[in-house]
Amino acid sequence: MEGRLKSIDMCRVRFPGPDVVECYEIIAASIGRNHGLERLLWISNQIPSDDQADLLIESLIVNRAIKDIRMENCFNQDGVNGCRALTSLMTSGRPFQELDFSDNGLLGVDDAAAALATNPQLEKLFMNENQLNDRDAELIAEALKRNTILQELTLDDNSITSTGFQKLRTAIYDPSSLNAVESCNHTCYVDHMDVEGNDYGMTPRQRRNQKLYKLLSTRHLDGSNARHLNGELGEDKYTIKLVPKVLHCIKLYSSDKATDSSSPLSITFELIKTWMIPELFEVH
Repeated sequence: MEGRLKSIDMCRVRFPGPDVVECYEIIAASIGRNHGLERLLWISNQIPSDDQADLLIESLIVNRAIKDIRMENCFNQDGVNGCRALTSLMTSGRPFQELDFSDNGLLGVDDAAAALATNPQLEKLFMNENQLNDRDAELIAEALKRNTILQELTLDDNSITSTGFQKLRTAIYDPSSLNAVESCNHTCYVDHMDVEGNDYGMTPRQRRNQKLYKLLSTRHLDGSNARHLNGELGEDKYTIKLVPKVLHCIKLYSSDKATDSSSPLSITFELIKTWMIPELFEVH
């Protein structure tokens, strides 16, 4: 069957104790040789030691055809290090569509978060039902700010409190300044997190546009756009050249605005009244 098998689904398998090492060697060898294999489901099969985990992970790295790996509830007993396995996959240089490491008792994701920050070729990462805490959330949030490839992240049913989720929200949308918004992650959808530009199925450009427009819309509520833009862009002669571009961007960004945002005409009118328009006409 080698070369023909596209998926290996192994759930709740109990290997006999005396033969467990040999069983893992056989499975790893088969995975490594089967270059038609695209997906591995390894669910509720408790990996007995880091040696067996390393053997299995190495076979998945060697077989470059595999793009979808789901290893759920298999690293959370006997001290087997699921974070090390996840990090090995992310730092292998291999492209993956999906890595699912849910229900593995993951805790202390320093190395995995550092790997995520290096922009691995990974589209979806599932880390549900682990023991991730606020510190882990902060590390992941910092990694997201540097990652432009990951498209979906799930962190449901962990030990993350509102403090940790706020760190994650800020990585997705930080309204403290235009530069802060620009530096946010516009690529990744984080599941079950209510924050601007985090709707499933949006393109990175749509996410960025919606966030920038939301910032302008929020400032418009108290008429402070001109004050903020003066602080962020300056008030010298070079800034005047940006005025037409900013006004054009209002219309551009509004195509992806949230339903509760101000109208583009209203924001444009505010800026025409308050921001460098007299100076603009003096120049011309």
